[in-house]
Amino acid sequence: MKRTVNGAQVELEPSGAQISDLPDRILVRTPRGTNSAVSIRSGDAVLVSYQGRQYRIEPVRAQRAKANSDHDGELVSPMPGQVVDVLVKLGDQVAKGQKLLVLEAMKTQQAFNSPFDGKIVKLSVSKGEQVSEGLLMVKVEPGKESN
Repeated sequence: MKRTVNGAQVELEPSGAQISDLPDRILVRTPRGTNSAVSIRSGDAVLVSYQGRQYRIEPVRAQRAKANSDHDGELVSPMPGQVVDVLVKLGDQVAKGQKLLVLEAMKTQQAFNSPFDGKIVKLSVSKGEQVSEGLLMVKVEPGKESN
């Protein structure tokens, strides 16, 4: 089934993973082990936080205009929670996949990682802070070599 994931159109295929819905999270069981994920619906989109990465999954029709766009570098809170760790400062250079901060929501900690090599140009949260859904927590501006 075709979907738009973080702005790119992809073909999603069954992976054989076993999915268990719990009241506060989803458990994903694979031959490699069991991991938890958090998901919420936002209009036509489903926002998923899984293994330190965040995904916005939408029907292709809802994202036609943005199908070829890249990640904008803005990491927003997918739900209300508490920031339990901030690992970067404003102006820091970061690498793709580097852990930037950790949010705890519904008794589950979710890491937020840099989508690409770049620089922290906005950091609007601090350790211990309560955040609301949709809050822009950190913005990464791509480095020149990432463009």
